[in-house]
Amino acid sequence: MSVELIDSTMIINFIEEREEFAFAVRCRFAELDIDQNSVLCYSEMLKEFQSLRLVETDFGNDVKTNPEVVANIYSSLLAKFDHNSDGVISLEEYMTETKKMMKDIANDIGFMPIEMVLEKDSLLMKAVELHHSASAAHTIDC
Repeated sequence: MSVELIDSTMIINFIEEREEFAFAVRCRFAELDIDQNSVLCYSEMLKEFQSLRLVETDFGNDVKTNPEVVANIYSSLLAKFDHNSDGVISLEEYMTETKKMMKDIANDIGFMPIEMVLEKDSLLMKAVELHHSASAAHTIDC
């Protein structure tokens, strides 16, 4: 993890770099697809949900949350990603919802840069890396 300055423009520019964004999302999907069956089940998505730190509430300190509440949050997210309600997430579903989620984050952040703790391989970190390499070749690694 590292602390980075990020704003909505960085995220939107990353999304608009369609090839870069699609590549990063495909890489993340492949990392999550442990059994390599080209879809994500609940247990595989759980890793992604946990990386979002949805229940972290106090400046980097995780608090004890009722397991039932956590399960409900994760189930709701899975349902949001699972457009056709087949119990698994396809790459297309993952791509669509990830893009929406990134746009929502950009809207919440706004145009003033903020400091944010980012996971090393997160999509938000990829947005920061792309921004920093804007004068270079516009490439990112998985």
